[in-house]
Amino acid sequence: MFQDLLGSLAAALAFAAVFYAPGYLLAYAIDLFQFRKMTIGERSLWAIACSFCVAPIAAYLIGRSAGLTGVGWLLSGCTIGTLLLLTRKVSRQGWSRRDIVTTSLVACGWIAFVLLMLVDFQTGHKLYFTVAMADESYRIAFIDAVSRTGVPPANPLYFAGTPAPMRYYYFWYVLAASVVKLGHVTARQAYIASCIWAGFGLLVTVKLYATHFFRWERKQRWIAVSLILVTGADLIPALGNAILQPALNGDIEWWSVDPIDAWPDSLLWVPHHVASVICCLLIFLLLWRTLEPISRATKRWAVVIAAFAAASAVGLSVYVAIGFTLLMLAWLLWVTMKRHIQSGDLWVRSLSAVTLCAVILAPFLYELSGTVLHPNVVAPDASPSGHFFILSVRSMIDAALLTGLPIFASLNRSHPVLLDQSTRLLLLLPGLAMELGVYGAVLVFLLLAKRRRHPIPQNDARDTAIFFSVCGLVLTMFLSSSVISNNDFGYRAVMLPQFFLLLLAADVLGSWWQPGRVPVIAITPSRRRWVYGLLALGIAGFFYGAFLLRAWLPLEMTRPQNGFNELPQDSYQAREAFNVLNQTAPLNAVVSFDPIDRTIGQKSEVMTPDEYFQRMLVMDAGRQMLNAERKCATHFGGNPSECAAMQNATIQLYATPAPGAEWARDFCSRFGAQYLLVSHRDPAWDSKDGWPVSLPVVAQEPGLRILQCSQ
Repeated sequence: MFQDLLGSLAAALAFAAVFYAPGYLLAYAIDLFQFRKMTIGERSLWAIACSFCVAPIAAYLIGRSAGLTGVGWLLSGCTIGTLLLLTRKVSRQGWSRRDIVTTSLVACGWIAFVLLMLVDFQTGHKLYFTVAMADESYRIAFIDAVSRTGVPPANPLYFAGTPAPMRYYYFWYVLAASVVKLGHVTARQAYIASCIWAGFGLLVTVKLYATHFFRWERKQRWIAVSLILVTGADLIPALGNAILQPALNGDIEWWSVDPIDAWPDSLLWVPHHVASVICCLLIFLLLWRTLEPISRATKRWAVVIAAFAAASAVGLSVYVAIGFTLLMLAWLLWVTMKRHIQSGDLWVRSLSAVTLCAVILAPFLYELSGTVLHPNVVAPDASPSGHFFILSVRSMIDAALLTGLPIFASLNRSHPVLLDQSTRLLLLLPGLAMELGVYGAVLVFLLLAKRRRHPIPQNDARDTAIFFSVCGLVLTMFLSSSVISNNDFGYRAVMLPQFFLLLLAADVLGSWWQPGRVPVIAITPSRRRWVYGLLALGIAGFFYGAFLLRAWLPLEMTRPQNGFNELPQDSYQAREAFNVLNQTAPLNAVVSFDPIDRTIGQKSEVMTPDEYFQRMLVMDAGRQMLNAERKCATHFGGNPSECAAMQNATIQLYATPAPGAEWARDFCSRFGAQYLLVSHRDPAWDSKDGWPVSLPVVAQEPGLRILQCSQ
């Protein structure tokens, strides 16, 4: 535990070379928005913002040609150059002591929160993880794959005789792998630090929008920053689930079929998607600032940086980039219809940025095209529709709660799709009300006020924020991705309208709380009750969500019938065994384990213990895995032709009675593995003879063994 704490802090410090130094040097060199005349606080904001825009695509391009070593040299050079510039002149004018103290407290508080949520708690020979490990495991495996195999990385989850290049948006993992090399930390520690810096990036983006989009004063800027921690009204259904379900949800958002995650949740689970959102928001802010009376050179540089940000956004999250593209197109059409005086210039700058982005991103687009050019390489749980997107009503509240009633039995048989979509539409508004909470209430009040005789005060920024909020919600409520069973597009692209809803809530609350300001919407007793009540519910939801993440596993262990009570020991033993393997096995060794979840179908509300155990092995292996999923992970890259034979052979290998050592060696020789893992969860574990007790043991724990099956 202490190793991960110290290593994560060291990685967070190393990330400054990624998300501060490059942007500082770039902004200083081109004097972006008169960067050289800014205070150190303002320069730091733009340094981080510019780094998020250029570092992902720059690291990818350099990594392809010069490897991670080249990326490391570039980042080291940027860091040295930035330190030299900072020692020349550090101005604190305009950055008060109060702001310095507040900023320091916010940064330290966020670091402490991430460490509390993601570092495993240790008591003796037990490690207590949070449910975020379910997604964290794959991201750590991807970071490790980049650090071992370079750019583009090999798919660490599937090996059909030779390494398969990964087909995925992996720019975030290139940056984290660079930190692994720079800071001499583990992939896990680099991932935790990346969540810290994704939070810093979001804080910076909120501050920049508060300053240059809405042009608020100090107090209102901090109101906007504080709202990042305020969730919707998820606490109400989450408590209901905790009471009614036999197993406890490990995340406050899991009450919803297709949730809208609060910002703290997104930052812990999917920092790369949040980073893509940050890039997209910075693209818009850069284009927005070109409407100001600034020099032509500055406008051109703003477009260039926007192009790099667009390229970075695609490599960080394709889904977010697609959602932003659709929203930007709608906004450009809107400003054109409004006959905005600079609409023509906005079109020219936007198209210029898109063209330059396409040129910069060409190598990565060629990589991604492999999925399209090879139709057999798809996700095992892909939709049979054959399309990347489908029109479908978002399922917020489970439609089966109504469609499963006896009264709908005949309609369920004759028109199941019509019934399902109609029920989803009926439940959409209640679901949105729960997910958005105070932000939804503010949006409703603003829309109602615009229709009355005394509309809200005219403000281009406010009108634009309302436009993006409404259009973004409509887009993500009725358009879904269908590549896999999860609606990844809806999950991720909805963060774009979420951001503007946060700004609108800060706009309203700031006008209410600042003396002398005209309220954006009139204060009435009913509005005050709704807004303050939902605000309090959102604050309580944040604390309950944090408690649930950390306390979930200890609470589940009090209910042995659910099968989670052995997971802390399993987690400790997996880490210990793989630490031993790391001392003996080469980096290019291939490890095989049984990915079959034998409890599938027994429980549907939550992930099963076997699923969590599989994620532990994925996270801790630190090696190429033969087949890490119940269904082969060819959607991340690889030839699926060997999948069926590999699955059948794996079932035979781990069956009871276990086959002999020669059979196991033939298995390893056939598929290219060097090490086999067997645990107390496998049927073969209790074999008195066969390969689990006859092959050479490399690492052994009470409930887990790693054996060598070939050289």
